Amino acid sequence: MAPSRVVHARSATIAASGVSAAHLASDELVVQLGSGVYLGEYTLARESVLACDDVGEQYFVHLPVTGKLRSRYRGTDKIVDRQAAAVFSPAGGPFVGRWTAGARSLCVTLDAGAVDEAFTALTGIRPDQPLRPGLTLPVDSGPARSWIALARFLGRRGADPEGLLTQAPVAEPLTESLVNGFLLSVRHQYSEALTATAAPARPRAVTAAIDLMENDPARPWTLATLARGCGVSGRTLQSGFRTHVGVPPMVHLRKVRLRRAHADLRAADPYTSSVTAVARRWGFAHLGRFSAAHLAAYGQSPQATLRSS
Repeated sequence: MAPSRVVHARSATIAASGVSAAHLASDELVVQLGSGVYLGEYTLARESVLACDDVGEQYFVHLPVTGKLRSRYRGTDKIVDRQAAAVFSPAGGPFVGRWTAGARSLCVTLDAGAVDEAFTALTGIRPDQPLRPGLTLPVDSGPARSWIALARFLGRRGADPEGLLTQAPVAEPLTESLVNGFLLSVRHQYSEALTATAAPARPRAVTAAIDLMENDPARPWTLATLARGCGVSGRTLQSGFRTHVGVPPMVHLRKVRLRRAHADLRAADPYTSSVTAVARRWGFAHLGRFSAAHLAAYGQSPQATLRSS
């Protein structure tokens, strides 16, 4: 008997492959649980290849239930089966996947925004960059096994148009559990923040000051104006920040401004914008100090970030 023909598809990102790769699957079930959270099960009748220019703006966890996936991603070739899921991250670069004939796979898709919001809610920290989890996730033990079981359960129950998962009071907590479980199951650069002993809750004045900085970081804040806006003395605010944030209020403000400046450099047009203009927009009067702080925080000079935007 002649070998079956290999089926090929190509798209810009994994998420955009739905139409171009529709002919790959002989059977598929896709469920949306919440904003940016999807579960899918696919069966590929024939050996199939999907090539994408970039992963996209989502996290993908792909677990072969039967058969195997051979992938090339971030310069690494991997063969995964039901013992380990493949993990792909936002803006992770080109992806090529090749599935054996008859392979059935579970795919969990999580928008980067949903993952960032969940991480911030758990830790109180805003991640400066996407998570960089390992390329594979062993699923035969530990929290990953429970997380995969939850994903499969929700995928099957979510397909019932009259089921409880159509009701927000039931679906929303379970969706949150799925995203939180992803954060706790994969290893990434922020894992220690999730498992560290929680610090005491910040005083209301410290939280209020941080909110003022985040909402209007370009304003010429001083310790006095921040303290007045929070209804406390400057000494009280200083003490609260040292105890609960680890740095004085004005140092934290510089970190907020540096993060905003970095985001502007990444989004700017290098032909019409300049490092000096961005630095001044966010209150950095000394260009040399701004460049040094940016290099220390992000591993490259502001000019290099602007050129790569």
